[in-house]
Amino acid sequence: MSFTLRAAWALAAAVAAPVWAEPPAYRTQGQCDGLPAITSLKVAPEFCLALAASNLGRPRGVLALSANRLLVTDMGNWNPGHGRLLGLTREPGQPFKVTVLLKGLDRPHGLRKDAQGHVLLAEAHRISRVELPAGRLQPLVTELPTQGRHPLKSFAVDAAGALFVNYGAPSDHCEAMDGVAAGTAQGCGQTGGKAPLAAVWKFTPKDGGAWEGQPFAWGLRNSVGLAFHPDSGELWQAENSRDSLPGDKYDKASPPDELNRVEPGRHYGWPHCTGTDILDSSFGAHSCQDFTPPVKLLPAHAAPLGMLFYGKAGPAKWQGSLVMTWHGYQSTGHRLMAWRFDRKHQPMGEQLPLIAGWSAQAGKHPMGAPVDVDQDEQGRLWITEDRNGDLLLLAPR
Repeated sequence: MSFTLRAAWALAAAVAAPVWAEPPAYRTQGQCDGLPAITSLKVAPEFCLALAASNLGRPRGVLALSANRLLVTDMGNWNPGHGRLLGLTREPGQPFKVTVLLKGLDRPHGLRKDAQGHVLLAEAHRISRVELPAGRLQPLVTELPTQGRHPLKSFAVDAAGALFVNYGAPSDHCEAMDGVAAGTAQGCGQTGGKAPLAAVWKFTPKDGGAWEGQPFAWGLRNSVGLAFHPDSGELWQAENSRDSLPGDKYDKASPPDELNRVEPGRHYGWPHCTGTDILDSSFGAHSCQDFTPPVKLLPAHAAPLGMLFYGKAGPAKWQGSLVMTWHGYQSTGHRLMAWRFDRKHQPMGEQLPLIAGWSAQAGKHPMGAPVDVDQDEQGRLWITEDRNGDLLLLAPR
């Protein structure tokens, strides 16, 4: 972190109130890494769980700048102009203090560092470089689509500095939505043409500072979870599949969410095929074999959002695992999961819980609502919860 950013936060912290302004919804007992410990959830034995901060609005993205300095995006609400970028700082033995670094943002979500270590922030309509402490944004990619059900933007950055951005589908299953036409027997225009939605787009910088974008892969309904494997360089995606089955029928057990390895030029099925064999022929598709299948299936309505590959600073058992937040409110959601990868950099076996037992229990804890996850230099995992307004810490023992 730059000296100027440290100085700005130190000045702001002098007038910032500790985040324990109201009693937390979690019952805490004892300490975890110097913070109030949450003991009522099922946590992998290599870790303890702490309530790091509360009353953060609707926190979405999190980025650990150092051991005790973080950035968090507060979406505000679903209307433009109410979002914030928060800075969280903590001295040893003290609670976190929160500083509002930017406000008036358009439904901010994604936070990442670029290849040079600059902070990048995704609002619904653009991705910008954050210039701190001046509180300025330098827009890089603008005029991103915001219509429909999935306007929030998440992204991943490859080793060369290219941005891979989620263009969420405007609808559930290619029905008419927010001025976007429904599909027909000839196809689904929402994920076709020169500017497809339900796609991952790749943006690369050009001479003069402009960024050029093109579709990278499509047929992906909502790619909030995106992460590059640190060794293979492959892009992995957690798919929030459609909510309803063909015929607009709802089933708590189907269709499955997905884990996909995203390769250029491929179509991953939405809205025609979900999972490996759930075909919707309404838009002209004839077989699921016409689309790239998922590598793994996730439970229906798990709603995977945040995703990262766990680094080498943490417990050896979990190093190299793909860590995912499951945000869903159905019984399959609200947990933190991990998928171990083999020596060929592919997922093996079934996903394993890092945090589970997260259904609401009066007097103990609310239903979990994990959104994003980031790892710091000590192997600790920081987790945002939008519905609860909290930041949690999963710390190695």
